[in-house]
Amino acid sequence: MHEYRRSNREVARTFRKLPTRTEWKVWRWLRDRRFGNWKFRRQYPIGPFIADFYCDRLKLVVEIDGATHDEIYDAQRTRYLAKMGIEVVRLSNAQIFRDADSAAQTIIAAILRRRPLTRPFGPPSPEGEGTDD
Repeated sequence: MHEYRRSNREVARTFRKLPTRTEWKVWRWLRDRRFGNWKFRRQYPIGPFIADFYCDRLKLVVEIDGATHDEIYDAQRTRYLAKMGIEVVRLSNAQIFRDADSAAQTIIAAILRRRPLTRPFGPPSPEGEGTDD
C-alpha cells in the first residue's frame, strides 16, 4: 500500500462515484481482472496524486487525459511516480472513443513492458552452477 494524503482518500472515493464516460469505458476493460488477469484499482491515491487506474504488481498507472488536463501537473505527477518505479501510460478521450482497439493495444504494450517485474526468481543452484566464478 502506498502512502497518500488523507484528504486524497475522500477525493478518490468521490471520483469513483462519479466516473467520466471515458473512465467508465476503460474500467469495463480493466475491472475484475479482465485485462490479462491483472488487478487494477480505480481512482487510487498515491502520495499527493490520484491515479485513474493502477496495477500494483506491474507498477503501472493508466491515465485518461481529457480536455481539462493540465500538462504541467501531469508532468509533475509522472516524475513523482517514475521516482517510485511506476510507469504512466496516457490515453486521450479521443483515442478511447475513436479507436478503442489502439487504446487497448497501448495498455497491452505497457503490460508486456512491465511483466518482467513480476517474474518469480528461481532458487540459486545448489552447486553454484551458472556463476561466473
